[in-house]
Amino acid sequence: MKRVALFLGFILFVFSNNYFLNCYPGSKGLQFKPLKVERLLTLGSDRSNEDFFKPHSFFVDKEGRIFILDSGNGRVQCFANDGQFLFSFGRIGQGPGELSKDASKIKMLEDGRIYLIDNSQRRINVYSPEGKFLSLAKTSVYYDDLELVDGTYFLSYMILEKNHKPIHISKHIGEIEKATGIFIEPRPGLVRDISNLSMPEPFRQISRNCNFTRLVSTPKKEPTFSQLFPYYPVKCNSKGEIIKDVSGQTDFDTSARISFSVDEKGISIQASDQASVFDLSVKSDGSLLVPFVNPKRDIFLIDVYDSDLNLVDRFKMPNEIFDVKKGESIAQIYIDDLNNLYARVRSEEDYPRLEKFRLNLD
Repeated sequence: MKRVALFLGFILFVFSNNYFLNCYPGSKGLQFKPLKVERLLTLGSDRSNEDFFKPHSFFVDKEGRIFILDSGNGRVQCFANDGQFLFSFGRIGQGPGELSKDASKIKMLEDGRIYLIDNSQRRINVYSPEGKFLSLAKTSVYYDDLELVDGTYFLSYMILEKNHKPIHISKHIGEIEKATGIFIEPRPGLVRDISNLSMPEPFRQISRNCNFTRLVSTPKKEPTFSQLFPYYPVKCNSKGEIIKDVSGQTDFDTSARISFSVDEKGISIQASDQASVFDLSVKSDGSLLVPFVNPKRDIFLIDVYDSDLNLVDRFKMPNEIFDVKKGESIAQIYIDDLNNLYARVRSEEDYPRLEKFRLNLD
């Protein structure tokens, strides 16, 4: 009987440890489900129209067309959902509809028009779905992302200083009416450390042009945003009032592993491997998908929240989307209603590219 009891105790120990290895603390007992991906498409090579140079952003419209902001070449490339090249628009310059080599964000908003943030030229260009230039709006700060909700613009703007409000609200781009949102320090004490530097201002601006804050809108017209780190989604109503915020629960630290120094050579930034939250995605049923990776970047994860921002599902898999050993990293992710995952991948050894995968979220 004693041996039986010891054996049962051992089995219980193994089971409980496997259970907790597959759950995050604070996740209310939700177990991770296995996640599988199937590669469907790759764009980015030496082929004509795919020779991207610093492609800073992309979006996928309701028809499945893929628009890639090929910033270094000063153009936008449009492809069909099967990868066939359709058309291109834009060119390098300072005239109407023209781009700098550092244009940072492209997106189609609820009015069906394409918006392109070009912080280097302090403006946002507006185009038709076919790429015809329509108008531009001058801006005074560096914006990371934007959404249009019932005729009101929400624009994300990040600067590392105390009491910062990361979302600007306006009926007309460039005319800021009010600021809202919750700013969480990328790591505890970062703002204080920057303030104590002899040259703090450049460090406060470090987030410029790096899509620091992601913005999406739900079918209920609720702007929702998250920083790159830490893992902390926030939901507003159409007036910009905070409805709910959630501190994402993980078994690893999602704060930025970043430090700064100033010496006779100038400003330097040190960063080690860290977890990252990628772009949020909202499905037609209002559910919110939050993809992220662990600090070693060898595990890819997706948390699923319902329309009230309650965690309802968790998925994980060994990272099959980008190869850390080749110096690859993900800069942007989008997941559509058909569970197609689009990832913009940077590489030290190969062409920058956009990958399309089919996710198994059953």
